Amino acid sequence: MGVLLGYRLFQLLMLPLVGAAASAAAAPPGCRRRCGEIDVPYPFGIGPNCSREGFSLDCNTTDDGLEKLFLSVVEITDISLPLGQARMLNEISWQCYNVSSKSLESSLWSLNFVGTPYRFSDDLNKFTVIGCDTLAYIGDFERADSYQSGCVSTCHNEVSLVNSSSCSGIGCCQTSIPKDLTYYEVWFDSDFNSSSIWNFSDCSYAVLLEANRFEFLTSYITTTQFWFNNNGKAPLVVDWAIGNETCEVAQRNITSYACISEHSECLNSSNGPGYLCNCSSGYHGNPYVAHGCQDIDECSDKDRYPCHGTCKNLPGSYNCFCPPGTHGDAFNGTCTQQQKLQSSAKVAVLAMA
Repeated sequence: MGVLLGYRLFQLLMLPLVGAAASAAAAPPGCRRRCGEIDVPYPFGIGPNCSREGFSLDCNTTDDGLEKLFLSVVEITDISLPLGQARMLNEISWQCYNVSSKSLESSLWSLNFVGTPYRFSDDLNKFTVIGCDTLAYIGDFERADSYQSGCVSTCHNEVSLVNSSSCSGIGCCQTSIPKDLTYYEVWFDSDFNSSSIWNFSDCSYAVLLEANRFEFLTSYITTTQFWFNNNGKAPLVVDWAIGNETCEVAQRNITSYACISEHSECLNSSNGPGYLCNCSSGYHGNPYVAHGCQDIDECSDKDRYPCHGTCKNLPGSYNCFCPPGTHGDAFNGTCTQQQKLQSSAKVAVLAMA
């Protein structure tokens, strides 16, 4: 990391996105619904008047000639309507010891979603610190009454890393974040640095990332592999929600209520204020647009909706009958042959004899 010189401070100030936006009544026609390989379903949108307020995104052509989806300068790699989540690529902060100047150099990152629909997922993300003799903090540095936390990662030499295969404090540390977190910045404690161990570990890293997509490798300590393999970024999951009202309150205002499709339902956000819309059971599609929730034809997908007999699709459901000449539970495949009436009659005659 010695080639990365100078101190850089990256700060994304995501002011409320209150530009021109579509009404709650319907998704506007003629808007792009795909950027590169990413689907962009309403309430999200690309360009003016194509999204619900606060959900406008940009589709940019990068230096490699590919179209990529962005929220300001942060790349979005996936959007999920049912989960109310989006996956982004988050900048990795670093601190390195420069042998030539005998000084510490840093690149720090902060992310601000205050006033937007987004908040960091407390279930899926963890603040992750990699390095030897490293203490990094996450929180709001300027406000003493706001969230602040830290994580210490230590290792005295290369030998101490031999048996370290998990992120448990030796070379790597992870800590959870609270719910409804919409802003954070990263900084390193200057009393912990790599000046005395630069010969085998000259850099430390800190980033809020999706925990189940991260695997700690001891080579991250002695090389720049962690930073360069990910091009200085790591996957991050954000939760999003509509407004800051509960379902009960939002449903009172029909002009702004977002769950406008028939067969849709409202769910209160589990991470901060606001609500989400989902299609009702037996329906799929987009609950944020008129007629967006369509009936699922369960009979055409027997892997997900088993039927060991005759399948009949119903609005929001389906039925399954045993084949002719059998009876039982066709859903579970326990249909058995029925005895013929003639055979039953013979049994009855014999019983009376």
